[in-house]
Amino acid sequence: MNKTKLLKRASFVAMTAMLPFSQVATAGEVNISGWVNEEMFAYDDGNSSDIIAAEANGITLGTRLQFAGTQELPNSGLTAGFEFSVEPGGLTPLLSITQANGGDNNTAFTSVNLLSSSINLSGGFGKVTLGTQSMPTDNIGVLSDPSLTLWASVSPVFRGNGLTIQGLGAGAANTTWASNLQCVTTPGLGIGFDCNGVYRTGLRYDLPAFMGIKVAVGYANDDIYDISLNHSGSIAGLNTVIGMGYAINQGGGGSNLADGTNETEVFQVQAGLMDPGTGIFGSVAYMNDQGDGGTGTTGTGGVTGDDIDSYFIKVGVKRDFNSLGPTAISMIYGSYNDGMGAGDVGLTGSEVERIGVSITQYFGAGFQIYGTWEQLDLDVDCGGTAAQATTCTTNYGGADELDMFALGATYFF
Repeated sequence: MNKTKLLKRASFVAMTAMLPFSQVATAGEVNISGWVNEEMFAYDDGNSSDIIAAEANGITLGTRLQFAGTQELPNSGLTAGFEFSVEPGGLTPLLSITQANGGDNNTAFTSVNLLSSSINLSGGFGKVTLGTQSMPTDNIGVLSDPSLTLWASVSPVFRGNGLTIQGLGAGAANTTWASNLQCVTTPGLGIGFDCNGVYRTGLRYDLPAFMGIKVAVGYANDDIYDISLNHSGSIAGLNTVIGMGYAINQGGGGSNLADGTNETEVFQVQAGLMDPGTGIFGSVAYMNDQGDGGTGTTGTGGVTGDDIDSYFIKVGVKRDFNSLGPTAISMIYGSYNDGMGAGDVGLTGSEVERIGVSITQYFGAGFQIYGTWEQLDLDVDCGGTAAQATTCTTNYGGADELDMFALGATYFF
C-alpha cells in the first residue's frame, strides 16, 4: 500500500565505516516507509468541550517511520532481514488525550518511541522473526476490513479513551472510558478490543502460505503464546478477508484484576466482504477475553471484568464518486461488555456502546483526508443487596455520553 524509498548500500558508507570490509560489502538494501498523520480532534463530554490538534486514534495509527532490509545469504537459499520502526511519543501508548493534558499540551507528540526492532530469516520453511515485533494475534480484529478505512475507525476504542466520564457519583472507581474498556490479557490496556494487540518481545514463526491461508505462531515474554490464521480471496464474486487468533497469557496477564487470576485467554475473529462492482462492504468482529483461576470478585458486592465480550460492525460503500479517487462512507457500531477494571459496590456488569459515521476521500495511494463522528455511552448493571444496587446506581446512573469529531489527513510514503 505504501510507496517506499530505496536506499542503496552506498548511502551507509559513513554509518558502516567502523565495520570490517566484508560486512559492509555484503550489506543488503534498506526500504524506508511509513506515514505521517495529523488531525483536529473535538469532543463534548456533557460538561466541557475542546478542540485539539492530535494524531489519529491516540498514537497507534499516528505517524510511523519504518526501516526494513533484506539480503540474500550466499549458497544457502535463505534471506535474512530486519525491521526497525519508531513512532511519536509523549502519551501513554494507546491512550488518547485527557481533559487535563489536551489543549494545553504542546509536547504530546514531540518525542520518539521505539516500536519494533527485530531480525528475521526466511526460506522454503517460512519465516522466523526474533525481537520486539507485532505478534500473530496483534490486529486480528482490525486488519480484516476490506475497506481499509483504518484511520477513520477501527474496532479498538482509541479516540477519547483517556477522557473522564462526566456525571458519575463521587464513589465511582471506573471514571475514564479506558477504565471501562479494560483488557485482561494485557493489563491496563483500555481499548476494549484487540487485547493482545501490542508489540511484544519474542519469537514468531510464519508458516508457508497454503491455498491463500497464512498461519503464524508465537511466543513472547513472559509465557505468552498465540496462533493466528488469515485468509483473503473471493466467494461468488465478492472479495473476502478473514482473520482469527487465539492467545494465552500464563505470565500474570490478569494482574489488573486483583482477584487471584493467574492465566488469561483471548480469542478474536474478524471477517469482511466487499462487492468490487458496487463498492459495498461490511465487516464483523468479535472478541472474548477471559481470566482463569480467580474468584471474579473484589470488594463487597463488586466484580471485575474477567470475562469480556466485544462486538464491532462496520458497513459502508467505497467507490469512485469523483475524479479525485475512491470515497468511502461508513457507519460503525460497537458493544464492549464487562470491561470495568475495578470492582465497585453493587457493580455486576457494564457496557460501553459506540456508534459513529465517517467519510474518507482518497487521492491515489499516497494521501487521504477523513472526517468522523463517534459517540460513547456507558450503561451498567447493578445488583447485590438493595443498598449495594442503590450505591451502584448513584455512582454510575448519571453517566454522560461523549461526542467526538475528527478531521484529519494521512500521507503515506
